[in-house]
Amino acid sequence: MCYYTDQTSSNKALENRFKAQAKYDESMAQKGKISGFTRAALPIITQAKPDQIQLIPWGLIPAWANTEQARELPKNTLNAKSESIFEKPSFEPSILKQRCLVLVDGFYEWQHVSKNKIEYRVHLKSNGPFALAGIYAIWHNPQTSMLEPSFSIITTPANELMEEIHNTKKRMPLILSADQERDWLAPMSTEKIKSFFKPFDSNSMQAQKVKNMGDQIQLFA
Repeated sequence: MCYYTDQTSSNKALENRFKAQAKYDESMAQKGKISGFTRAALPIITQAKPDQIQLIPWGLIPAWANTEQARELPKNTLNAKSESIFEKPSFEPSILKQRCLVLVDGFYEWQHVSKNKIEYRVHLKSNGPFALAGIYAIWHNPQTSMLEPSFSIITTPANELMEEIHNTKKRMPLILSADQERDWLAPMSTEKIKSFFKPFDSNSMQAQKVKNMGDQIQLFA
């Protein structure tokens, strides 16, 4: 699965890479290792506003949710499995018309060896920001009358690299190539959407073991 991302790129770097304008103050963006369980906001490009980068909270709240559901659902909607995304009431409306790019510099996953858990930071060999395929929804908060967007990251079965690292559940986020990004935001049929649901080429990825030291992260080759 994908519950932790790495955010290091500046707004300018994201704007240059994705040809879109950041619509938020950079001081509002969290940097470093980010946990989805904190309802952190990540830089997102939505299908509705493909020329903008927005900060949107992680953990999708579907439009139909009531207030109590809106409190509970986000911890269970950080990820959406590609195999069942069209069957889940929380995800089906969004995969058809509300797809997005989740802009990251990497993500974290754990390998289980005996009773030990070894943390890895995974990224592309290009070492720049890249896009994960996501979906988003907009919920009307009846208490504040505000429209609140939120998102989920799509996952697929693991490729060869991620099978070795995420060796229990063997999952990985759906990584988009640069050539696929704008197509992901364009209108398309269900069958065309499903054609994106493939593990990314492991030859274009790399990973380093991580050692946490307080607030610092040390990487090992």
